[in-house]
Amino acid sequence: WEETGLIENMQSLFLVTAIFFLYKARSNFKHIKIINYFITIQFLALIYYLGEEISWGQHFFNWASPEFFENKNNQQETNLHNISNLFDQLPRTLVLIWCGLISFCVVFAKRFMYLDKKILFILCPNINLIYISSIILFFVLPDLIVDKFNFHPGHVDQFGKEITNNIFYDIVSFNFVRLSELHELLFTFYFANYAYFINRKSI
Repeated sequence: WEETGLIENMQSLFLVTAIFFLYKARSNFKHIKIINYFITIQFLALIYYLGEEISWGQHFFNWASPEFFENKNNQQETNLHNISNLFDQLPRTLVLIWCGLISFCVVFAKRFMYLDKKILFILCPNINLIYISSIILFFVLPDLIVDKFNFHPGHVDQFGKEITNNIFYDIVSFNFVRLSELHELLFTFYFANYAYFINRKSI
């Protein structure tokens, strides 16, 4: 779970896999502009995601951060997402919506309205993605509920003694692991599968 550990490296591997399949898929859909444009945007977005994840190579080559990042980045790394919530929480929320909810929205929408098959293909190239979305929501929603409703009592009281029922809330919200890293692992796993499905399907 540590920086540049197994979980982070698996995230990078999934992202590289997704980028590879999107690159291949782009050539398959040159004749369909809307799909080609979307794949190109996602291809570039995932390159950015990968770059940020590995601090643009700093995690592997261990160079010293430029002065700007030393001063502005809360981990003194060469990336943008540790500088501001604009580059961290906003993209993370958009990724959560895409990976956790879009497949469900497609299934729901198909029951009640007509959707162009190109749009359906872009949003959910394979209905099996809904299983990965379900896993993502399973690990995201408990922590979100505990956090938003302020259920967690904290770990120590005003006298510095451990609050015993904090363990319960840590377990039900999966905070006994580095939850943000687990979420990112699932996001990247979703992207790898999405790219695989979009590459092997024709329209």
